[in-house]
Amino acid sequence: PARLHCPKATASVPLALVAWSVVLDQHVPRHQDQEKDQAPGGVPFTDIDYWVFTDAARFVANGQSPYERSTYRYSPLLAYVLLPNIWLSPVWGKLLFSAGDILAGWMIAQIVRRLGASKRGATLAVAAWLFNPWTFSISTRGSCDVLGVLLLLCTLLCLLKGLATSAACAYGLAVHLRVYPIIYAPSIVLFLAARSLQRVQLRSRAKGGTPEARELDTQTTGSPLRRIHGRKGWEAVLFHGVIFGVVSGGVFFALGWIFHRLYGQQFLDEAFLHHLGRKDPRHNFSMYFYTIYLSYYGPRSSGVAMPGGDPVEAMLLAAASAPVPTDDPMTNLAVAISSAVAPLIEQLTQPATLAFVPQLVLLAGTAWQLHEELPLCWLAQTIVFVALNKVSTAQYFVWWLSLLPLVLHRIRRPVPRGLVAASVLWAAAQLHWLGWAYMLEFKGWPVHLGVWAAGVLFLAANVALLCMLLLGFQSDGEGDKGSRVKTVQQKPAESTSCVGSFLTYSL
Repeated sequence: PARLHCPKATASVPLALVAWSVVLDQHVPRHQDQEKDQAPGGVPFTDIDYWVFTDAARFVANGQSPYERSTYRYSPLLAYVLLPNIWLSPVWGKLLFSAGDILAGWMIAQIVRRLGASKRGATLAVAAWLFNPWTFSISTRGSCDVLGVLLLLCTLLCLLKGLATSAACAYGLAVHLRVYPIIYAPSIVLFLAARSLQRVQLRSRAKGGTPEARELDTQTTGSPLRRIHGRKGWEAVLFHGVIFGVVSGGVFFALGWIFHRLYGQQFLDEAFLHHLGRKDPRHNFSMYFYTIYLSYYGPRSSGVAMPGGDPVEAMLLAAASAPVPTDDPMTNLAVAISSAVAPLIEQLTQPATLAFVPQLVLLAGTAWQLHEELPLCWLAQTIVFVALNKVSTAQYFVWWLSLLPLVLHRIRRPVPRGLVAASVLWAAAQLHWLGWAYMLEFKGWPVHLGVWAAGVLFLAANVALLCMLLLGFQSDGEGDKGSRVKTVQQKPAESTSCVGSFLTYSL
């Protein structure tokens, strides 16, 4: 176990992979305009996004906008961070991301120790991150996701230390760099409110049985639903929501204002708005893949031109569907309103838009039930978000794999059989999907429906894994001290079983 903390032993793995990537990429040259991670000579080790980052950094080094590089849809900060790719060496970014993995391991150790884990539990948590095959392979291929992971771990560590202002600054930067951390905002506010109520309750109890103390006791005992019941609870939520929102929002909007001044509307379109309306017709783990694929390329009865369609036919359809003005002003008004509302209704009923509905419902439910156990809450929310997202790729798994080590010391011992079975099912379902994806991508076989069915099975595996994690989680560890923020005394399975049942029913 001591060697897990040895820098030489930890750094040897990413350094070897970075060296291997340089050798392999020399035999599989990349293409500048290549959009797939594939070249005529084979599959390169380095992810195509890494070359997109590097090209964006080259534009910045030349005094131009990073968005001159097509498909660059990230914050300009990333291009600035990778400027040494141009000035020093193209492997700078990979070394930076790999160093971020090691730093993330150190932060995981700090968090789990603060949560009450033993030295052995902390060592296992660090090993689960550093020696996870996903971790170094993703970063050494050039994925920047570890930067967002670092900011989120920093946010969590500051929250556990009571440094709300520092946590808000790190959180604002995390949302600017990668939009998805916005899903944690409700749970953070509820966590801060619950901790504030605990302090108020302790002070009131010290006064000795005052009416205020009795009122707070009824509001701050029991389940999380009762914790913020009543005027004082909602006042705490509102107060901490405003304070945290002002600080984190100030960081977010300040960076947005600076880059908007530099790069204009294109910055907003590419860095943020693109992700809200993104439609990816290519195969991915999402269960929405096939529906989006059909709506993206297939004909529509409404006469809306789809990508790849005949422009002349689109013009004829638009002319035929244009409203004909009449002499009745009320009729013309009704036609104008319907013409304005119809596109909005059509957009709201698109599969890519409807995909947000189950996400929002489940994210709100997990934040409400699990906000007291913040690492577990973030883990559950991230699994829900990735599994139900309209686009889901293997790189997204790093988002929740970085949070998984934070709860491992709280899993019941021996590990429940259901959790082991769910983990095996998750891995098997992923391999099953990869088999169909291989036939589609490399063989060119028309197996889109099979890829979609494999994605649905993979969603079921994600739900099973999350439910087993929630049911296997305990509030008082057998080998470690409990890591719960002790604001209440509650049955350990009360909130987790509720969320597990909710997820199963939703599937």
